[in-house]
Amino acid sequence: MIPTFVPTGPEYRSIQNLPLFQIVTYTWYDIGIETFPDPTSARSNRVSLEKGVSVRSMDFHASRMIRPAVMMAIILTGMLFLVSCGAEAPTTEPGNIKITSEPEGAAIFLNGEYTGFITPHTMTGLDPAIYTVWVELAEFIPDRDSVSFFLEPLDNHTEHFKLSQTGFSINSPAGARILVDQDDTGKIVPATVAGLEPGTVNVSLEMDGFLIVPAQYAVTIEENVITIIPDDVFTVEISTVQKTVILEGFANVSCIPCPQLTDNLVAMAAKPEFSSDRILYIEFSVSWPELGDPFFLANAQENADRYDKYQVLGAPDLYVDGVKQADALDADDMESAVLSALESDPGFLIEVTADFTNAIVPVTVTLDALRNTDLTDHVLFVAIYEKVIVIDPAPGLNGQTEFHHVFRDRVDTLPTLGTLVAGDPQQFDLTLQRGSASPDNYVAIAFVQHDVSHAILQAGSSMAPETSPERITR
Repeated sequence: MIPTFVPTGPEYRSIQNLPLFQIVTYTWYDIGIETFPDPTSARSNRVSLEKGVSVRSMDFHASRMIRPAVMMAIILTGMLFLVSCGAEAPTTEPGNIKITSEPEGAAIFLNGEYTGFITPHTMTGLDPAIYTVWVELAEFIPDRDSVSFFLEPLDNHTEHFKLSQTGFSINSPAGARILVDQDDTGKIVPATVAGLEPGTVNVSLEMDGFLIVPAQYAVTIEENVITIIPDDVFTVEISTVQKTVILEGFANVSCIPCPQLTDNLVAMAAKPEFSSDRILYIEFSVSWPELGDPFFLANAQENADRYDKYQVLGAPDLYVDGVKQADALDADDMESAVLSALESDPGFLIEVTADFTNAIVPVTVTLDALRNTDLTDHVLFVAIYEKVIVIDPAPGLNGQTEFHHVFRDRVDTLPTLGTLVAGDPQQFDLTLQRGSASPDNYVAIAFVQHDVSHAILQAGSSMAPETSPERITR
């Protein structure tokens, strides 16, 4: 029988089909002995060698019979010889890993964790071990998911990833929101939408105050390709924007006919054709005949500024979009004036949001133009009113106890305006102050008014519904 010596350590390299045996120096308890009944089979026996262990070779012809005791003596002698010669231990010096990508800027992940680095970057001082690396870059796909390798001691290992995009690019019409299969991508034209799966997607565009046709466009997405959508696919239709009319009334708690003005306005507002996105109403107070009108005194200077602007000389008085009505109490004439004003096309929308949670009220007013609109010499009037106030007994001589849309505060410095550019909304962040009533009882309004002629082009309020197709017609 021919004995062979096989290291039984956990890691080793295999050497097969050698005509000579190589005796491996190893700790004695890691060496096992196997015998083969056929001496000739010893030529194909496998001798294993652990990585990093020193080797001293002693040749034995495969056909020669060697007793196990003799072989063990040879091994022990070799081990003593190596120890006496000071054999070097395996090195564990750290190495470096360099990660690059095309394009650069990809996040680097090592063994399942984000390193905090982006490409290109070299990670230094890494212990010899098996490492798995991959990179990620938004909307890009790498040429391989990950790569694993053993970092040798003192090695400078480099891995390069090539990244590609799959999606589409669109450049017109500028300013439109991009939707894919009805989901908002969060991108605005011009933009590239990538990271999509190959196949067909439906692209649609939205822009407040605009009609964009067609409603959607089918785009074929090919792997690792950015498909260009031609500029003439989507067009913006010239449309009309629904007008919102603002009515301003002037009254006093001791003005005998003034309650009739309130009744006319409440009755008109109840009609479906005069909803809150069609007409708005705010009532200011004058200082006569009752100087002690509580609503006037609450904001004396601001009320006075408003009736001085219109040169109001009596009460009740009524203005529709800044135009004085001949008879403030003629309900038919009032409705006719409102319907006529609703026929105009201001070319832009006013959207108002307000938070009445606290006494200081943040108000945001957005002007969004369907087409370029010159607002030179115009100002933006912003105010809040209280929907309903009940005072019993009546505070004045006219016996009125229920008051509607009572003015409470305004922005003191009115923003001046210039040219509104289509697709480029202008936003104004302002603050107002409310009273002690319930937050639900307040409404913020805004309107654009010519500073000299007093004509009001457009209005909006925090009560008005959000921009919808019904507010825009072709």
